[in-house]
Amino acid sequence: MAKLLWSVILTVQSITLINAQIKPSQIDSLIKAYVTINKFNGSALIIKGGKIFFEGECGYQNVSSKQPITRQSIFPIGSLSKSFTALVILKLAEENILSVEDPISRYISGYPNGDRIKIKHLLTNTGGIYEKFRNPEFYSKLASARIYSQDEKMAFFKNQPLDFAPGTQFSYSNSGFDLLGIIIEDVTRSSYADAVDQYIFKPLKMTDSGFDFPNLQNKNKVNTYSFISPSKYTPAGPWNASLTFSSGGLYSTIGDLHKFYNGLKHFKMISEKVFQQAVTPYLGGYGYGWFIDQIEGERVIDHGGNIEGATSYFLMNPELDICIILLNNITSTSLEKIGNTMYRALRDKPYSIPQPKQTIQLEDHVLQKYTGIFKASEKYQVTVLKKSGQLFIRINDEGPIPFSAEKENVFYTKDADIVLEFISTNNRVTQLKIIQGLSTKIADKLLTMDQKE
Repeated sequence: MAKLLWSVILTVQSITLINAQIKPSQIDSLIKAYVTINKFNGSALIIKGGKIFFEGECGYQNVSSKQPITRQSIFPIGSLSKSFTALVILKLAEENILSVEDPISRYISGYPNGDRIKIKHLLTNTGGIYEKFRNPEFYSKLASARIYSQDEKMAFFKNQPLDFAPGTQFSYSNSGFDLLGIIIEDVTRSSYADAVDQYIFKPLKMTDSGFDFPNLQNKNKVNTYSFISPSKYTPAGPWNASLTFSSGGLYSTIGDLHKFYNGLKHFKMISEKVFQQAVTPYLGGYGYGWFIDQIEGERVIDHGGNIEGATSYFLMNPELDICIILLNNITSTSLEKIGNTMYRALRDKPYSIPQPKQTIQLEDHVLQKYTGIFKASEKYQVTVLKKSGQLFIRINDEGPIPFSAEKENVFYTKDADIVLEFISTNNRVTQLKIIQGLSTKIADKLLTMDQKE
């Protein structure tokens, strides 16, 4: 078993590797490569053949106090919560308390189209329900600390028209999984948190897992960050667990998720027959709370979770007894790629080690055309400046951030998790796409700046 330390910094090269027999040290090197490009800060666990093949923790649980991440560190798991929600529903179905064929109107009175939408549609993301994250009002409430009622949760999407007829298309739906949580509360006469505890956490002895991370009082609780590098870090704001609810409100540890894998593998929560139904792909390659994917022609069952400041990824191939668990306390869109790369390495398939972004030099007249003021909304304005052959941006009234060119119209910074992409029409820059963590904003150009250095 290999252990990974934050303090190791290495030069990363772009290499494609094929291994006759993968070693833990090679996994260690792979993770260090992602640490070097500021895409991994957390815990990693690989199970192979029923044993721990690799375990590593890197980075800080609390950057300001230099408290390191450990095996006991507790992370929000975001949308990986959906797999737990689905399992509780399937357990209730196995106990004949409900059926996946039931219309949701049986449990949620007065819900529009409730007679057409079945529980199985919610489980498979085929209900056609409006996605709550598309509602700006929902996004604006995420940082609040209040507890929202069931009706208040549903208000963000309930009265919106269906995107499509239930059962006809796939569309990933946090709203649908929140309805599953409401159904769980209705039939169990308990809170969602208590139901997950009763049906999953207690039977599997997952003593460090639970609901409502913002209010957790535990010395092992990680701080969450939008970005961490050796020279800079940016704390992330809290996400209201009442609003993320059964689609994304759980927290756990690397050790508890190991217990979760063993529970799934040995059918401790639901029968083998029901588990196989859960991991049968429907539309969009999604089962009951799981994605069913292919890596190098082999079936893997997986799910990730992303909130601002934390990311999770859980991959398993029960037939080969392989499980990969990754937890980060930074906003990241790379964790699934890291997990899939690890799987390729374990299966002796070609895999690539990431390469730090390479800067290209652009002439002053090229940089000049990107300068100006761009506006995404009344509350979000970006000023792009040029100084000493480099672009700088100000977001609203914040200090300037230096950016380097990766391509002629794509710029990155080492000081934050932000990528800029300039969009041109008829050879004139008209818009700016700002990709920051999980957020993407499109800003229209309002003013061109004529600068003299």
